[in-house]
Amino acid sequence: MGCKELIESLRQARDEKVIAIWDEAEREADRIKAEALLMAGQVRADFERKRSAAAGEKAARALSDANSAARTHRLVAEKELSDRLYSLAAASLVVLRRPDERSMFASLAAELPPFPWKTVRVNPGDVALAKELFPEAGIVPDDAITGGMDVMTGAGKVRVVNTLEKRLERAWPEVLPEMIRDVHEELSKR
Repeated sequence: MGCKELIESLRQARDEKVIAIWDEAEREADRIKAEALLMAGQVRADFERKRSAAAGEKAARALSDANSAARTHRLVAEKELSDRLYSLAAASLVVLRRPDERSMFASLAAELPPFPWKTVRVNPGDVALAKELFPEAGIVPDDAITGGMDVMTGAGKVRVVNTLEKRLERAWPEVLPEMIRDVHEELSKR
């Protein structure tokens, strides 16, 4: 499964909540900036009346504080957006389970190093395939696995997690910026 396939699946899974989170963050940031500009204007007017250096510093401080608050709010919103996108991505992994599950499962199994695997955790729908490919291992159905396998040697010294969930986790740092960029582009079209 490539990043492009994952990205396309995630784009299709995007819901209105992602846009709503971002819209709210933008509105709040704009509100904070507007308040800061108003406050800065009031302080500047006061400065003009008093012509004091202290009023100018206060205006600069107020504007700086407002910009800082807006940046913080945007960062929190981006974190919420990131968490929501990851949640959507994880929920979308089920879409990647193809009708011909045998080929994907076999491909993922072929990537494993040649060890005597004793425990193999798989999606309950893959138990039969796992028994075929790992006849000497104990097969453990695990609902937390969408596709792929989590294998371990008898002594537990070697463990390989080759699941769709782990692949998403590894690819996420590369996928997230692209998805955030897509959300920004989509919002800019509005």
